[in-house]
Amino acid sequence: MTLSATFQAGGSLGGGTIKDAGMASAGSVSNNGEGGTLTVGYESGKSGGVIHRSIIHMALDEIPVASIVTEATLTLVVTTTGGGATLNLIAFRGTETDWTESTSHPTWTAKDGSNNWAAAGGGAVGTEYTLGTIPSSTGTVSYDVTKLARDAMDNRDRVFSIVLKGSAETGTDYDHFICKSGNNSTADDRPKLEVKYVAGGGASAKTRSSSRPGLASGRGRKRKRLFRR
Repeated sequence: MTLSATFQAGGSLGGGTIKDAGMASAGSVSNNGEGGTLTVGYESGKSGGVIHRSIIHMALDEIPVASIVTEATLTLVVTTTGGGATLNLIAFRGTETDWTESTSHPTWTAKDGSNNWAAAGGGAVGTEYTLGTIPSSTGTVSYDVTKLARDAMDNRDRVFSIVLKGSAETGTDYDHFICKSGNNSTADDRPKLEVKYVAGGGASAKTRSSSRPGLASGRGRKRKRLFRR
């Protein structure tokens, strides 16, 4: 039997951590892990070219261990697009999950107030997955992330952690977009991961508790979890 679970910041239920943040390569561009938007791509007009990446972290604890992911979709709500080029949207696994979401972190070089990324921009770039093209219009967009969600279940202790980037980060091919983040005031517009799976025979899921307070404090978020048969 195929089951489904939806992970999105802002629900009243407990569970594992959900966090996201944007990072910009130019120091003149503000980094705010608790901002209401995420930017991805390569933008002109600021210091000759600014790289934007965004990291999304969702613990999939409610899916039992040994379950088989059959389909996973990441949905974003785009508010702004820019640039004349048509770049691809790339995702790679975020292998450093201990970063801090705050008003000043993460930054392009630092994952918290004391430690830098192993490589600037959210950690070392491993295998790249092309999700599609960078959006050219505003509204809701969805991307197939089945391989990344399956890897999170099978190899990453059920932590879905990805970094989004543009396919070009140098030169004059500029293309970027801005979407709503997990801190956006409109809860239904926050990044949403929908996973379909077949339950396996492993042990029941562990529970990761977030050490951060609720969204009302401006620091932490609880997840909204929906299960369907």
